[in-house]
Amino acid sequence: MENFYFLFEDLNNWSIWDQKGYTIGFMVLFFSTLLYLFIFYLLLGRKSMRFSSMGSWFLFGVYNLITIFISTLLLEGFQVFELSVFGEFYYEIWLFTIINALYGFVLYFLFSLVFKRFSIFSKYYPVKF
Repeated sequence: MENFYFLFEDLNNWSIWDQKGYTIGFMVLFFSTLLYLFIFYLLLGRKSMRFSSMGSWFLFGVYNLITIFISTLLLEGFQVFELSVFGEFYYEIWLFTIINALYGFVLYFLFSLVFKRFSIFSKYYPVKF
């Protein structure tokens, strides 16, 4: 799981991470993305054409990115590093959080290609084929 997150980063600098840290980050990434796709395509995409636009799709992707960023930051800080408050700057937490958020948008795009088939009004977003 470590290689999924750090394709270009040397893993020798990450001695504090254990399997728990990567698993929590991946679960936040996966379930948040599925939640926002479910809301956009299955709830709103079947109800009306109000949210059936590329701007709404992108906005839900940004909401997903922000949710993943905040959730990963809090969960990794309090679970893996066992911090009581965020008083100190930890490079590892911030870098992992940013990587996880960027992967969140990429996963949102890729899963959109699958979920758009289940929508009535939003079936042409993000791409039409």
